[in-house]
Amino acid sequence: MRNETNTRAEIIALLAGRTHVSLENIRQFILDLDERDHMEFLYSSDLDFAEELEARNAEAKGMLGILRDIEGTLRRVDAGKITLQ
Repeated sequence: MRNETNTRAEIIALLAGRTHVSLENIRQFILDLDERDHMEFLYSSDLDFAEELEARNAEAKGMLGILRDIEGTLRRVDAGKITLQ
């Protein structure tokens, strides 16, 4: 139990003072590792398939990012902050 407490304290000390962006990058890194571990558990007999799913997941995340950028631009156009020529 004491070792677990020390580990938590060490992790908290490593995270203290980091920017929100840095913390979000760390969070996303951990989530990506968890997702990959989950895929390897589900599809352990076919790692090529798991890698293909991971690649498609990355593509989908990229598309969602572009969609969010487009939506933000359209909101700024609607608000009159951007004019189209």
